[in-house]
Amino acid sequence: MDQVTIETRAKINRGLKILGQRKDGYHLLKSKMVPIDLKDQIILKKKDKGLVYESNLVDLAWDKNNFCYKCLDLLEKKLNRKFHLEIHLEKKIPLGAGLAGGTANGAGILKGINQLYDLGLDLQTLQAWALDLGADFPFCLYDHPAEVEGIGEKIRPIQEKPTPLLLINPGYQLSTKEVYTWYDQDQGQDRDLGVINDLQGPVLRRHPDLVEVDQALKKTGAFEVSMSGSGPTFYGLYPSLEARDQAKKALEAYFPLVIAGTTGI
Repeated sequence: MDQVTIETRAKINRGLKILGQRKDGYHLLKSKMVPIDLKDQIILKKKDKGLVYESNLVDLAWDKNNFCYKCLDLLEKKLNRKFHLEIHLEKKIPLGAGLAGGTANGAGILKGINQLYDLGLDLQTLQAWALDLGADFPFCLYDHPAEVEGIGEKIRPIQEKPTPLLLINPGYQLSTKEVYTWYDQDQGQDRDLGVINDLQGPVLRRHPDLVEVDQALKKTGAFEVSMSGSGPTFYGLYPSLEARDQAKKALEAYFPLVIAGTTGI
């Protein structure tokens, strides 16, 4: 085998609760994570020597901030070997959006190289190795609906029927690390807000423009509206494809990036 193609799915958090914090600073969480049909694509080809990286996003450089870079580096260090590759990444998932797009890409690199080189690494090994890179990695490697707890390492499979959804992204990125710092600063201020994502209040206080996004989705008949992950993307779930598509037409007049999709199985 000289080439593999991997599709990597975004996810939404249907609720995110912070249950505490470990002494090392990691937050303990509980979240229902669900893949959606918004996907990136990674093509991996073997090379005799060297590495070539290409992406349709010219701003997504090949450096230590790129999760594909991080995961290739992780594998090379764990296995004490170099992989000579041509990597092409086709991005559709917005960057820094709370949808785990970058993490999913990194998970795709791990799974793709494992397949391309017939390494024989099982899912549990890849999850354990990648956990230090981010709490979403075990889930993105699993890539099915699940209840996730701890620092992301505890995964319980759940049933989730496909549901029509809309995503609204405001066109800017948020740092996950910074959002958790805001949460620590604001603890106790969101007890009566009724939100299902504990990070939503801290983000809305610093980005009040997102209040309009939240309210707009609710007005279109979505039965569940929330910020996903550390934001800034909001999602709305709809009872039918017709209701979703009607809402999309209305919202596109006010927001620059409205994406229609379905929660995955």
